[in-house]
Amino acid sequence: HRFSVRRIESEALRDSILAISGRLDLAPYGPPIPVYLTPFMQGRGRPGSSGPLDGAGRRSVYQSVNRNFLNPFMLTFDTPQPATTVGRRPKSNVPAQALIMLNSEFVHAQSDVWAKRLAASPPETDIVALAYRQAFARFPDENERKVMTQFVHDLAATKQLPPQNAIRDEAVLREVCHVLLNKKELLYID
Repeated sequence: HRFSVRRIESEALRDSILAISGRLDLAPYGPPIPVYLTPFMQGRGRPGSSGPLDGAGRRSVYQSVNRNFLNPFMLTFDTPQPATTVGRRPKSNVPAQALIMLNSEFVHAQSDVWAKRLAASPPETDIVALAYRQAFARFPDENERKVMTQFVHDLAATKQLPPQNAIRDEAVLREVCHVLLNKKELLYID
């Protein structure tokens, strides 16, 4: 009757973010996708070229692994270091994980892709309900809907947009998507 809450692995998290944004490429097989090199990834043995930020939308299992230039997003969520054997993956819950979800180029880019997809939905679509369905496979409850509506109205006021149709604005939607990608519900299996 009780199962402990557990966090999903880094690969599943990255793949979930790509799936929610609509960018996940499920094609099997193929060559590995080179890792995206941030400006901070310097040093001897640095690959000659960087891969795409979103890994071409490919699943995490198809991402190239270079022992000296590992994906910082994946490392933050406890991807094992390939330099040693790991019998059991560590499970940490540290502030760096929340910070990378808030500040990662990858998360921001996927929020933008998802916002564009939501903005292109038919005019009669309930955007908040659709976003919750795509992210969490459920509808928002009344409190979540109320909080999200207030958030949209506050953003509209900040951006000097009319509040009645602000949810259709891509800049507002980008922020809404970013908030939803940062909910703990995405990170944890309950």
